[in-house]
Amino acid sequence: MAETLVKELIEEAQGRRQARRLAVRELRPRRALAGLAAALLVTAFGGVAAIELLAGALGSAVHPVPGVAPVVETLRRHAWNDPDVLTAAGAVAALGVAFMAAALPGRLRGVPLAGADPRLAGVIGRAALRRALAAAAMEVPGIERARVRGLGIFRRGVLVRAATHYRNPANLADLVHDAVDARLDRIEPMHRPPVDVRLGWRKD
Repeated sequence: MAETLVKELIEEAQGRRQARRLAVRELRPRRALAGLAAALLVTAFGGVAAIELLAGALGSAVHPVPGVAPVVETLRRHAWNDPDVLTAAGAVAALGVAFMAAALPGRLRGVPLAGADPRLAGVIGRAALRRALAAAAMEVPGIERARVRGLGIFRRGVLVRAATHYRNPANLADLVHDAVDARLDRIEPMHRPPVDVRLGWRKD
């Protein structure tokens, strides 16, 4: 019995990992245009350098690639520690880093949803999830305003700011927390965010 339970838990964990990988692969923007541009630039400069190096190794005094001769002559008139050379090298390095960063896969377009089948990937938009959680908070009697923040790059949890007209809210913050938790149970995000409730009430 215990062996069967452990095996089921392991299979469930493996299924969650597979679902997470599938969601990341399928739902993350590819940024194909930036990747293509970076690949073309790297290929072009690498090809030119390879041709010139091969020509130099064979002892050719002629530059096979048109337009390279003036560049080579200009570089020969400058030392490696020349400020212009260092500035140009820094600019090229910064451009390369910018292209490589732009070609990296983007952020997920939403919050991945948990599923029993790891071959299926589902997602809910962050704004839609915030609206759903705010609606859950508004269903608590006595809550007149609710706003949800979070689920962004710097905040992984959910911050619920709610307001009530009650002068003595008692356990109203706990009720809002429970309502938001119950809505998260229904939505089933793959990674459940922690919930923090900030409640404001009348103090006059």
